[in-house]
Amino acid sequence: ESMQAGLVVGHIGEAKYIIQRIKEHFNCPNMKVIATGGLARVIDPKGEIFDVLDPVLTLKGLRILYEKNK
Repeated sequence: ESMQAGLVVGHIGEAKYIIQRIKEHFNCPNMKVIATGGLARVIDPKGEIFDVLDPVLTLKGLRILYEKNK
């Protein structure tokens, strides 16, 4: 349990740091942050890090590409 908690808390801190640095680098404090993947909720259960959470966004994009290329 301690290892799992450390991994989750570490990823939360990593996500917050990376998002903060990107916003600072591009001087865009209101930049929208979109999370995809089923585990995004584990990293941000309260919705404080990501502005949009879409667990199947990648699959939606792949479907669009498939439809355009068939």
